[in-house]
Amino acid sequence: MKILYIVPFVPRQVKVRSFNLIPRLARRHQIHLVCVSSEAPSVTQRRYLEQHCENVSYISHSRWRAISQCAAALPTKTPMRIAYCESKAASKAVDDLLSEAEPDVIYVERWRALQYVPRDTSVPVVCDPTDSMTLYNRRLKGTGACWERFVGWEEHRRFLRYEGTLARRADVCVFCSRVDMECVKEQAPEARYELVPNGVDCEKYFFKESSEEEPATVVFTGNLKYPPNRHAAEFFLAKIFPLVQRQVQQAKFVAVGNGAEKALERYRGMPGFEAVGFVPELRPYLAKATVAVAPLTVGSGVSNKLGEGFAVGTPVVATPVACGDLPVKDGEHLLIAREAPQFADRVIALLADGRLRRTIAARARRFVQEQYDWGIVSRKMEDVMRDAVELAASERGERVRATA
Repeated sequence: MKILYIVPFVPRQVKVRSFNLIPRLARRHQIHLVCVSSEAPSVTQRRYLEQHCENVSYISHSRWRAISQCAAALPTKTPMRIAYCESKAASKAVDDLLSEAEPDVIYVERWRALQYVPRDTSVPVVCDPTDSMTLYNRRLKGTGACWERFVGWEEHRRFLRYEGTLARRADVCVFCSRVDMECVKEQAPEARYELVPNGVDCEKYFFKESSEEEPATVVFTGNLKYPPNRHAAEFFLAKIFPLVQRQVQQAKFVAVGNGAEKALERYRGMPGFEAVGFVPELRPYLAKATVAVAPLTVGSGVSNKLGEGFAVGTPVVATPVACGDLPVKDGEHLLIAREAPQFADRVIALLADGRLRRTIAARARRFVQEQYDWGIVSRKMEDVMRDAVELAASERGERVRATA
């Protein structure tokens, strides 16, 4: 297939879905990539993308222009997230590639990039918002700083009317969790939906040796510029880690990810805590840890932290929000906790019990390797695209026969 692949960012490691799907899809298909971003790609990022794609169009989108578009959208019904990404240059790039490349299918990651696709295209559109923005903002308006609650309230109100319209524009809508899919389905039950979860590169995140592990070390990994991750790390530092330290005085907590130092600056100097910014490889930090945590209280979808911890063999303690609808069992694949005291107790239990850690780790690795390796996930996405192409061809044939 020839795939016109559209994303409102430059694919890189923190954008796990496109970063992992592109090279795997490119083994069997031709990819024409359009990236729309306020950040210019680095030399490394260009090399990575251009290695796998037939061609790559980088569309610069001024951050100041984007903010002014958000302001202009305030009196309208358009969600600010959609208005932020409006770009005539991106729409033109997509138009040009539709004519030049003649793709078999258009794949769009995120609702906000769907606006670049002409409404009258005859090419089937697979839109992968990954998560429901209605659900995401419903949770955000009940958690977070005052300004985030305001944004969450306003965006929830807008997406509640708008998300169904977006779903009806695509031939297929793809979500990584059933919870998110069902939320959008309530608004547009007639649209077509598919589930394709996020995955883990099990070869890259190979199972650790016991010699790699450091005692009493707890790790949190993720992009700390992403509000749900920042909230999760702050929740752990403020409410959970002090309880852990009362029982395990030598306990250490390491938060690793893009923007960690700045996002968690007010906790600098806290005994036992270390913030580490972007690192090219997360596995060494996961392997060193005794326990990995995913204390998310807001967000949607399924946290990638679970799969990475599972693959490496570091047992995970997570909230139900982090698990989404991943078919995991408490006590078998991980430990689940809702409130801070229970979460702390579960971390302490794992720090103290090596046998429990090893048992959970082995089951979790098997679970992710058999169902969620990126090789398996990419084939699912490939099937969704191929089905969309075949269905569109079948419908065109029926229309021709009806008019004959």
